[in-house]
Amino acid sequence: MQIQCVRFCLIFSPKAEKQLDDLPNKDRKQYDKAFKCFIQNSPAYRSLRTHRYCSKDGDIWSSSASMAKRFYWRYLEGDIIEITHIDSH
Repeated sequence: MQIQCVRFCLIFSPKAEKQLDDLPNKDRKQYDKAFKCFIQNSPAYRSLRTHRYCSKDGDIWSSSASMAKRFYWRYLEGDIIEITHIDSH
C-alpha cells in the first residue's frame, strides 16, 4: 500500500493580490490560515467547504476561509492552482 501526499502550489492573480493587500490584518490572517490548510491537505479538506462552478471559461472553484469569507480559484497545470479573487459570502 502506498500513500501519497499531494501538495499544491498557489499563485495569486494581480486582482487577488490587491484584494488581500487591502484587507485588515485580522481578515488577512484568516485567509492565510485557509491557504495553508489548502496547500497542506487538499482542496477537498472538509472545513474549506469547496464547491465547483461551471462557466464558459471553464471550471471555477470556491473555498471558505471562514463562514463569511471565500476565495475563488482554478486549476492550472499539474499541481498549480491560481487564486483568482476573494469575496465575502
